[in-house]
Amino acid sequence: MTDSNITLTEPGSSPGIRILQLYEHIELYSQDDPPRNSLFVLGRPPLSVLNDAQEQLLIIDPPGDASSRFKLEGAVAVLFTDPDREIDLPRLTAAREGVAHIQVGQHFLDVYNQPHSTIVHLPALGIICGGDFGSDVTLPRLAPGSSGGGELDTLRLLAGLLKRRLQLYIPRIGEPVSDQVRALEQLAEDVAYILGMQRVIPPMAQRGDAFEAVGALSDSLLPGSRRSPLARAVHEENLRTLFRATQAA
Repeated sequence: MTDSNITLTEPGSSPGIRILQLYEHIELYSQDDPPRNSLFVLGRPPLSVLNDAQEQLLIIDPPGDASSRFKLEGAVAVLFTDPDREIDLPRLTAAREGVAHIQVGQHFLDVYNQPHSTIVHLPALGIICGGDFGSDVTLPRLAPGSSGGGELDTLRLLAGLLKRRLQLYIPRIGEPVSDQVRALEQLAEDVAYILGMQRVIPPMAQRGDAFEAVGALSDSLLPGSRRSPLARAVHEENLRTLFRATQAA
């Protein structure tokens, strides 16, 4: 789009890019297949302020090479729904847990800091950045040492936000969803997936079974709609995480 606020340093070098203007000064950048999504929230100072006032730009879930991929001006900060990601740009920091309320230009954002993930909600617009939850192509990733309880809490939070109002649900990887029913279904699939692992894996670990026995059940615990190579890799990691967490308890 010609009037986009997202400016690439080399526009012709990155195929599979989509840029969608959702609202004034809010744009969705997606690349690859399945899409990896970044939300750009631009804050422009009103005309009445001094000319030297800086624009603000918050990028939610930017690509790791954002500083070289985009022409970035003004006060730029990034925010990840997965806090462990690295980037050479200033990070927006908030309380370790709980909700923080921030403003970028005319837009207000609620940032929910969960123990191992972050959810971003623009309540006035009905936009939710859900991280690794609610994707149509991958699975929620259990944090190291997690038995799944924290991830279930995050899914309950997301379901509550979705029921208030939904214009667009944006997973970190996967197709954004504008249909509330479909978005809730994808969250429900995540809940069922984690509960299914919790029913099977801890008893095996508590009996002293070898992890190889868990591997034999891997396919039966994988949702039928999430069998891409990406989902399988996350699934194998989740099985090992839950198995180890039970052993350590």
